[in-house]
Amino acid sequence: IEQVEEDSRQMIDMAGVGLMVESVAHELARAAESALGVLERLHGQEFPTEVRSQLETLRAEMKTVTKRLRVLDELSVSGRQRSETFDLVDLVQEVLDGHAAKFRRHAIKPSFKHPKHPVRVRLVKGMVVQIVQNLVINSMYWMETRAKRQTDYAPRLNITLEEDPPTLTISDNGPGIAPENIERVFRPFWSLKERGKRRGLGLFVARDHAKSLGATLTLSDKPDRETGRLHEFILELSESAVVK
Repeated sequence: IEQVEEDSRQMIDMAGVGLMVESVAHELARAAESALGVLERLHGQEFPTEVRSQLETLRAEMKTVTKRLRVLDELSVSGRQRSETFDLVDLVQEVLDGHAAKFRRHAIKPSFKHPKHPVRVRLVKGMVVQIVQNLVINSMYWMETRAKRQTDYAPRLNITLEEDPPTLTISDNGPGIAPENIERVFRPFWSLKERGKRRGLGLFVARDHAKSLGATLTLSDKPDRETGRLHEFILELSESAVVK
């Protein structure tokens, strides 16, 4: 009973934070777009070398911020409720671009293999964004955890998009997941992260969104040859979502 009450309190607290983030995100997005517009107009103008270098750095950082804020807009309640046609290749790339600064800070090398042509689907874009976001963020956390313990470790994030049906595979070379936890990782509030960062909702929400989209989200049961653990999540969309 105590655990249920604690989980309920945590859910209410997170819902409150989510509502606040949604309202603030729109204001931040407008301010960021305006600031980026000013920096774009200054781009190419004559300034002292040091000033120009700082402006270019600020411009690059603002581009990253605006991309992250656009993702937040897609994750809002209104953004998640509408179906629309979009390119899966662009969506995944936008998510990766939004994390570019963090990838650089932690020396993570992302690889995204996909068809050379657009893969167009009609779905609730916000839900797909949140699934991909949650999987990427989850991978980054565990790769960072391994990097703290192993000095010669080179983190790698691998994403592959295939067709017929559209299937997104996301894997990393982090510590992996024990085979006996193949389904536990999708339970609400179940997590092996350190206590201060433990939420246990990311994968639960991702799978719930996948079901709503008529898709499936699974953790591959094929263990890695080196670790003997599981490292690969597979999101398989419905063929009916494909826009010919």
